[in-house]
Amino acid sequence: MSKERPPRPWAPAIVLFLIMVAHAILETARDALFLTQLGPDRLGWAYVAIAATALTAVAAVRRWNRNHDPYRMLVLFLLAAVAGTGVLAAVMVQSPWASFVLYVWTGLVASLVVPTFWLVLDNELRVKEAKRVVAWVAAGGSLGALVGSAIASVLGHLVVARHLVTAGAIGFGLAAIFVRPLLGAKRVPRPEAVAPSEPEPAPRRMQTYAVLLVCFAIISTVTLTVGDLMFKRVMAERIDTDQLATVLGATYTGLNVLALVVQLAITPRLLDRLGVGSALAVLPVMVLATSLGFVLTGTAVAVFALKLADGGLRNSIHRVTTELLYLPMANFERNRAKPLVEVIGQRGGQAVAAVLVLTLASGEDATWTLAVMTTVAVAIWLGMVVMTRRAYLRRFRDTLEAAGIHREVRVPVLDEHAVELLTATISSPDEKQSIAALGLLAEQGVRIPALVLYHPSINVVRHALGLLEGNIRKDVALILQQLVDHEDPEIQAAALAASSRTGRNAARLTKALDDNEPELRAAAAIGLTLLRKSPRDVHAHIEALRDGSEEDRVALAHAIARMPAPQFRPVLLQLLSRKEPAVIRQVLKSWRATPALVDLDRLLALIQVPRVRGEARAVFVAGGEAFLRRLIEALDDPRTPLAVRRHLPRTISRFRTEAAATALVARLPREPDGATEFKILRALGRMRADDPELAIAPAPIRVYAQQAREDAMRYTRLRAALDLHRAPTPRLPGYGLLRDLLTEKRVHAIERVFRAYGIEHPRDDLQSIHDAMVRGDDAQRDAAREILEHILPQDERDPLFDLVAHDDDDDEAELRERFPTYHEVLATLLADHSDSLRCVAAHHVAERRLVELRDELLRLKPLTESKLVTQAFEQAIARLDVQH
Repeated sequence: MSKERPPRPWAPAIVLFLIMVAHAILETARDALFLTQLGPDRLGWAYVAIAATALTAVAAVRRWNRNHDPYRMLVLFLLAAVAGTGVLAAVMVQSPWASFVLYVWTGLVASLVVPTFWLVLDNELRVKEAKRVVAWVAAGGSLGALVGSAIASVLGHLVVARHLVTAGAIGFGLAAIFVRPLLGAKRVPRPEAVAPSEPEPAPRRMQTYAVLLVCFAIISTVTLTVGDLMFKRVMAERIDTDQLATVLGATYTGLNVLALVVQLAITPRLLDRLGVGSALAVLPVMVLATSLGFVLTGTAVAVFALKLADGGLRNSIHRVTTELLYLPMANFERNRAKPLVEVIGQRGGQAVAAVLVLTLASGEDATWTLAVMTTVAVAIWLGMVVMTRRAYLRRFRDTLEAAGIHREVRVPVLDEHAVELLTATISSPDEKQSIAALGLLAEQGVRIPALVLYHPSINVVRHALGLLEGNIRKDVALILQQLVDHEDPEIQAAALAASSRTGRNAARLTKALDDNEPELRAAAAIGLTLLRKSPRDVHAHIEALRDGSEEDRVALAHAIARMPAPQFRPVLLQLLSRKEPAVIRQVLKSWRATPALVDLDRLLALIQVPRVRGEARAVFVAGGEAFLRRLIEALDDPRTPLAVRRHLPRTISRFRTEAAATALVARLPREPDGATEFKILRALGRMRADDPELAIAPAPIRVYAQQAREDAMRYTRLRAALDLHRAPTPRLPGYGLLRDLLTEKRVHAIERVFRAYGIEHPRDDLQSIHDAMVRGDDAQRDAAREILEHILPQDERDPLFDLVAHDDDDDEAELRERFPTYHEVLATLLADHSDSLRCVAAHHVAERRLVELRDELLRLKPLTESKLVTQAFEQAIARLDVQH
């Protein structure tokens, strides 16, 4: 397996660096000119104008973009930025309102160029790549903003502010020159990047996610814009106009230094530790703390702290995490949605903030009012973070669900209206619908109406009788008494059984003893026995049925199942001895109806019989806590046959109680049989999936997951060491068998890790995540990794990622230090806790004639409890002795 080469981020980082240098210079110039010539009170109108022009431009671009990809759009936008900025640089001296146009133009350029750049990058990255690349590319942008602010600060000492506009145009020109050689060459879009010429309408969930991103962008922009206006108001009030460009340049330089440090030193670690969803909350939490601090204290330090958080985190952590939110979207979907999200969210958010400021923030208390508005907005922003995080994960889960099949589907609990609908469906002339409705009602434990016995379909009546057998209700018995002459023998036998309960039709029962139908003879014999009015030879009839054909025994067991009673317990045990599945099923029906009749040892043995295992498990569940205790005792008893033991976990899990789960958890680390251990994992997983609120101690499960991880890594190293020391001579069969077995053990250990985590996190389909990680395509693996980042803490998920991605390129020096010789590898395998590995290793030792390991075999043989391993060791020792 070849290692995946990470993409090189330096080329897009340089392009973004140049763009942000130009933008930072232009931003400094526009702020200085605007605040000097027009004052801060008109900033709100500028934001409204930016939103209007940006929306108009994006609407036009969306219509035009049907025949152009994002890369070409980026080139054209940069060329337009050069031309437009150059024109504004020439007319700045003619009117103070040119600064207003410059402010709007700068916002428009940023709304088109920067999102289009990220769109080009997003379309070429997968999620796993993006987390490595986006942070470094964003660092290039932060560095560009830093350099641009520094240039603006220096130039502010040398030239007037309007000449900075010319410098900004030059910067955009450099970016346009370098786009083609850096981004245009070797562009390899992801396979899904090519959208259909007429894409189908997006599913509702896609549209909902895009709308959520718009709302998220709007509220975050409103919050940060109000905070920025508060900062600029303080700056305009306290700094002389001739020093404003220099001070703003120095301030922005300091903020960009902070952003760059955060981007390089903190953002990657924060993403690894928190994941995308949680990292989204970092900036709003900081803004909430600083704005609330100003509201409570009124100190200017809080305003500068807010700007510090904004400047340090907006273009680092916040930018990277918001970019990653687009990665679950398909390329054609992203190409259509992102420009709208950026413009409506950013510029629309600025316009909303401006309207709010113009409406609410005026007078002497304007700064305090802005702080209150910021606090309220950031509280809403944090609520949006929670919603966005859930939707982000939901999109990745959709990717896994689209590739998976739900193997187990439970019928949900039916409400009152559903029960009424099913009850009405029972009377349907379509017998398939009626039988299906009966089954659903029985599964939910709902009382089946007795009137179903009047259904015109014999199959429906038979099915209903099967569900009503056992302790028959009085209303059912009354109806059955009227069916003693029914044309169907099974229905007639059920009617006779009901008659025997009421003490009626004794003569009819006696007559039925000589009937040709076994069902009727058996019902009559059992009924007359219960009435204690039976003729002398009734017991002979029962014995004749017992010793007759299989059909006779099925009828006898069925009759007892309709009317179970203690006196029939010996007969049921005799019927079991015949080992006929059809007969056993009827016996198990009797036991399920009357658990007091059960022979627990015989029942325990039946769960190894595939054809009756389901019915046997149902009897155990019907027996309650006493039967559960017997199952737990059998699981803990080393004398329990392996064929029975391997079916105990699933049987115990059917109880779905805390006691059952506790017993399985306690047994998990102590189970010596690998197959039973795996079935315990599956059983616990099913229990938690059925009832996520079921209490299970998490600590033992985590310890087990860690042990399984260590097993997988050990098998990986042993396989690599085996290959490292393999003999140059033609390989012997034992080598290939050992290697294949180690590979299989590694695969199973990894699956055990995921199943253990699935027990702890039942609401997440860890089995689908496992399948995607080990067998899925790139998109599925990315989705699985992203979900795991939000499920597991970093100290658990990072080793798991390393384990799944591990290949044969181990460090040779480390392997040689751990396993200096082939003998050391085999000695380690001989001492492994896996019986199959130890047996194959012993065979390979004899096959290779490694006499040096004879003493190791002799030392380990008395320590093993497995007869199979002991026998393999003895055979290997004998072969070595002969060869020696």
